[in-house]
Amino acid sequence: MKWFNKWFAKKCKEALEYSNSIGKEPAAQLNTVSTRTGIDSNGMNFTVFRANGGHVIETRRYDRKRDHHDHSLHIITDDKDLGEEIGRIITFEHLRS
Repeated sequence: MKWFNKWFAKKCKEALEYSNSIGKEPAAQLNTVSTRTGIDSNGMNFTVFRANGGHVIETRRYDRKRDHHDHSLHIITDDKDLGEEIGRIITFEHLRS
């Protein structure tokens, strides 16, 4: 993806120089494109679905070692606190991996 960032930055600079050469004000200032460095981790995604009598939570996580996506479903009934149960699900999923 670095090649795309370099190419895009080059094209933006060319467009800015062209617009300046014909006497127009640039529409926006050009900022340098930086690539993301640092922590590269895959998080857990989850979706909350409303269901009759409660909620269904779907969790998704990508496992790089196995090159596999893990999916799981959790059910939270209406008599339980949704926020507390989501916290438990997140804790459970992180302990499971």
